[in-house]
Amino acid sequence: MKFIAKLTYTLLLMLLSIPGAADERPIRIKAVGDIMLGSYHPDGFLRPEEKGSILKYIRPLVQDADITLGNLEGTLCDSGSTEKCEPDSLDCYVFRMPEIYGEDLELAGFDFLSLANNHIGDFGPDCVTKTEQVLDANNIGWSGRPGTFASKTIRGVRIAFIAFHSGGYCNSSLDLETAESLVSNLDMDHDLVLVSVHGGAEGLAAMHLPDSTEYYMGEERGHMIQFSHRMIDAGADLIVGHGPHIARAMELYKGKLVVYSLANFATYGRFNLQAERRFGAVLDVEFNNRGDMINGRLISTEQKYWGVPFVDREHRFSHLVDSLSAADRPESRAKLKADGTLILPD
Repeated sequence: MKFIAKLTYTLLLMLLSIPGAADERPIRIKAVGDIMLGSYHPDGFLRPEEKGSILKYIRPLVQDADITLGNLEGTLCDSGSTEKCEPDSLDCYVFRMPEIYGEDLELAGFDFLSLANNHIGDFGPDCVTKTEQVLDANNIGWSGRPGTFASKTIRGVRIAFIAFHSGGYCNSSLDLETAESLVSNLDMDHDLVLVSVHGGAEGLAAMHLPDSTEYYMGEERGHMIQFSHRMIDAGADLIVGHGPHIARAMELYKGKLVVYSLANFATYGRFNLQAERRFGAVLDVEFNNRGDMINGRLISTEQKYWGVPFVDREHRFSHLVDSLSAADRPESRAKLKADGTLILPD
């Protein structure tokens, strides 16, 4: 029996090596929420060089996927000024990371990053352009400005990534007709369409997901349930949300997974990480080459020491998401086991 099994395995490897032969290995996608690796503004909010990158302890967890994606909350830009805050203000939040941190993001394995958020424009259009250039130089695809998306082919499977936000010069999550058109067009040319959305209200008070339009500080932040469902109807295969800086529910809609907030992943120095705000997750999902999700789990993380992420062995983020899903999306909740593994319907 061992000989037969070994022979079968050898024949399979030979088949996969034949040009044009189908490769049935799953496509593994990992996704995280908000990333801000430290800011020039104001002074004193960059991690000391001798301590190394804030990602160094978490890299093995995000390096091993076919595609790893997240939201870059701010700019990669060594110069530039902001009109949003006074130079030394601690009560105003703008984010400008050193350009060299682009290498850190590539080393961590990021393939796609969202630039569709409320901090990409903190230091003006020149820093937006510089951020795009830095990511290009480090082989990281991005989506942010209206009409932009990234694309990659893995083992013959064409994968598209597009990011949306409710404000600024971005693909708009408020203009649903245009968003549907963008996603539908990508679906025609790709096997998998991954949608990132930065939206919803913020903070502990925004943990529960409303079935209505949300506002924060007087700004319209979108109807996250409506947006997500319509993007799936248009052809999206996965919706990854972030922006509330806190956990939110998950659901399965027409067999597609919607994660309404992956919260903070690696946010150094300037983020409020008190209480549940310090928890985040790495979403780990697998798809077959037809775009069907076949496995999934939430790997909980916790930020310590001003925002350095570590794996949380107590699975607190996934426990929180499971309870929120039961409360806020009871009809279509995505149920999780104690270790964060997604229970898929039969």
